[in-house]
Amino acid sequence: KGISVLGYAMFSDHEMVRRAATEAMSNLVPHPDMIEYLRKPEKLKVWVAFASDFDENYECARAALGCLAMVTGDAVITQELCKLSNTKAMVESVLSSGKLELMHRILVTALNIAEYESEWITTSGTLAFCEAYIFTYHDGKESDKLQFSASDNQLMAVTVDIAKELVKACSNR
Repeated sequence: KGISVLGYAMFSDHEMVRRAATEAMSNLVPHPDMIEYLRKPEKLKVWVAFASDFDENYECARAALGCLAMVTGDAVITQELCKLSNTKAMVESVLSSGKLELMHRILVTALNIAEYESEWITTSGTLAFCEAYIFTYHDGKESDKLQFSASDNQLMAVTVDIAKELVKACSNR
């Protein structure tokens, strides 16, 4: 019952209620009932939509992307996610956003997807993005021009490393 109540609260008019509900649902990922909930395409599609809305609702998008990063370890969820019509556009928009915290989460999601659906990584353009990202930022010298804080420089290095892992994972298949 708690999952359905929180799912309802995710659509609250109050921004903080929406954010808290999305974060709480994300924290329920280890529970088998939450995995079953997200195996339903209509429920998963909502999470993709929330992840896409980072310009208007950053915190909800961050929580939704964290949830997707965690649940894509499940083969059924990953396969359903790759079938959704809005997933490719969401991945593209998050990767191109330049928001490192969100990019980190979507790259982890993509790395998990590669485990079960490596062809999707290629056809979605995610692999091409990662290859270009690595080419541009592989050694950290180009990121110096971006005038990032020390923490963002560290996160940049992490995102580049995950992109390298993803390219390697796809080339091994």
